[in-house]
Amino acid sequence: MSAISVLWTILSIILLFTCSMALFSPFWHEHVPDPLSTNNSETFVAFGLLRFCLQEQFVTLQEINEWRASKYCSFYEGIFSGIPTVFWKVAAITYALALILLLVALLLAHVSCCRKFICEKSVIAVAGLMQGIAVILLFVSLIVYSFGLNSSFAKLHCGSSSAFFNSGSCQIAWGYVLAIVSTATLFFCPLIAYHLSVAAPRSKATVV
Repeated sequence: MSAISVLWTILSIILLFTCSMALFSPFWHEHVPDPLSTNNSETFVAFGLLRFCLQEQFVTLQEINEWRASKYCSFYEGIFSGIPTVFWKVAAITYALALILLLVALLLAHVSCCRKFICEKSVIAVAGLMQGIAVILLFVSLIVYSFGLNSSFAKLHCGSSSAFFNSGSCQIAWGYVLAIVSTATLFFCPLIAYHLSVAAPRSKATVV
């Protein structure tokens, strides 16, 4: 096994985990009430592709920070059918397909070869190709998600100024940032796989 193959394996596993975490996070965008406001009817809301959080009564920032980690966040009603806009449904499907490709790439390149510790170049190349397609799907998902900010759901919670690529009064939250950073970092995985498939001697590449 080589240091590069170990790097590829570890990076692939970590990014599969972080991308999955981002998908199930309700904190892609959030609206935080102004603590100086006298309007007690303001609500705290956070939403992502599959889940959302809603607190209908005004709370302090300290209470919001404690509440973010609470059990009051839930899936949209009916999980997929309850997703409020078709753009987010498309984004969720695309994102999920990307995760499946990433998982299959790991299984193909490692589980199927774990006994031999050696795989043909073609196996590594196919795994890298699947990761490359996954990167494209994740990128498309992140773009399509932004179109959903023009939906009635987003306008209700983020204000009438919410539009395509404009979240209005809502802020980008850590879940969306995690998805973006993970997708950008994942770009290196197919490049590493390509290097392994090309640089390995005698049409073979070592993997963990």
